[in-house]
Amino acid sequence: MKKIILFILLATGIAPAYAQTSIGVIGGYNLSFVYPDVNWEPWNYKVSYGTGWRAGLVADQHLWKNFYLQPQVIFNQKSYNYSTIADIYDTHYEYKRRLLYLELQAHLLYKPKIGNGRLFLGAGPYIGRGVSGRERVEGYQDGRHSSLDYNIIKYKKYPPFNSDHSELGVDYMKPYDVGINLLGGYELKNGLFFNVIYSLGTNNTSYTVVRSYNGYLGISVGYFLKKFS
Repeated sequence: MKKIILFILLATGIAPAYAQTSIGVIGGYNLSFVYPDVNWEPWNYKVSYGTGWRAGLVADQHLWKNFYLQPQVIFNQKSYNYSTIADIYDTHYEYKRRLLYLELQAHLLYKPKIGNGRLFLGAGPYIGRGVSGRERVEGYQDGRHSSLDYNIIKYKKYPPFNSDHSELGVDYMKPYDVGINLLGGYELKNGLFFNVIYSLGTNNTSYTVVRSYNGYLGISVGYFLKKFS
């Protein structure tokens, strides 16, 4: 919890250090995936897209000419679905995994004036700390629904095996997600803006032999509460 608090203080303290900083809110929709899916195939898993959301605070600091720095601190839900391939008894399982991260993003943007606003293109790194997660597990046999369970996701190392204190219904993932974002959009003069973002994780978030890197394609809308030109 202390790390999360420090994380928030760092993120929210970056932008107000400058006098000409715009502060706003942002939210959006994610079409999420995990890659590379070829790592899952040898273990008889098929992977598919999931959906998620993100929301938080955004700042916009003018650096030089048409260049701006835009840090964000957001809650970002990343998800994906996977299923086992049916066995000889026509039994298989479908999994829907939802992961929530507290994420700090820092984008360098090029924002030329076009029309009644600014077009912007940019890129930057992000680092996220897992804060919660859940996995829905559905079983099927002979084409019929046979079971429903839920697993809790914990962002820490697997504990040493202890048959007397085993945690059923718990899965473990690495606590941090790190990667790079590419984005583009348009900002109106009144502070309303829209963007499209493509994100790719660069670190493996799984402790198992099946490597997992997060990614998503998202759309966002935001509004700067106090806008400086």
